[in-house]
Amino acid sequence: MMDISDEEILAILAKPYVRCLLPDPDGGYTVTVHEFSGCVAEGDSAEEALRNFDAAAAAWIAAAVESGYPIVEPIEPSLYSGRIALRIPGGLHEDIAHLAQLDECSVNQLLGVAISEYVGRRHGPPIAPPPKKKGLNSKPHADMDVATK
Repeated sequence: MMDISDEEILAILAKPYVRCLLPDPDGGYTVTVHEFSGCVAEGDSAEEALRNFDAAAAAWIAAAVESGYPIVEPIEPSLYSGRIALRIPGGLHEDIAHLAQLDECSVNQLLGVAISEYVGRRHGPPIAPPPKKKGLNSKPHADMDVATK
């Protein structure tokens, strides 16, 4: 087991971790940090929630260090351009292209929505509905099974 000093905890908390402050529909606020898995704090006001988070995060860091759990460095958001290269099987690419045609959108738009829906199921609501091209009849999005090739 390893101990960590208050100064070391404060040094970790001083790093540029992004605190996610979310209002609760029933009142109050919740705070999380993506890199501190399972560390959550609440408060009646935004200020109280953030203060409570700092106390909870200090305890979380101490427990993580004591149990040998790594403290992840802050994610650097400036490194994400929104552009990725993805290799997939040709048959899957074909299926995706057909679905995009049915949804009257591009392959990039369809994949962006599919990824945001997957991430949303894990971390919150989807970011955006599927985009539609202008001038075409809007069809409701239909779920369908796609046979693999």
